[in-house]
Amino acid sequence: MVLYPLSAHRAMARAATEVYRSIVRTGHQQDVVPLMQTRAELYDMIEYHRFEDYLDNMFTKEESKK
Repeated sequence: MVLYPLSAHRAMARAATEVYRSIVRTGHQQDVVPLMQTRAELYDMIEYHRFEDYLDNMFTKEESKK
């Protein structure tokens, strides 16, 4: 990652360009949905539910202190 810091960014920029071209051409995103990461895949990658649990626990602890 240190040697190629912008490689993923450039790949994402190209993918975004293709998605937007498709939307402009067709008026919808249906044709590019198979190329997209699902919400579940995103949440798994960023450990969203673990963070959500952390926040829930943090606020539960604060509420119990009152």
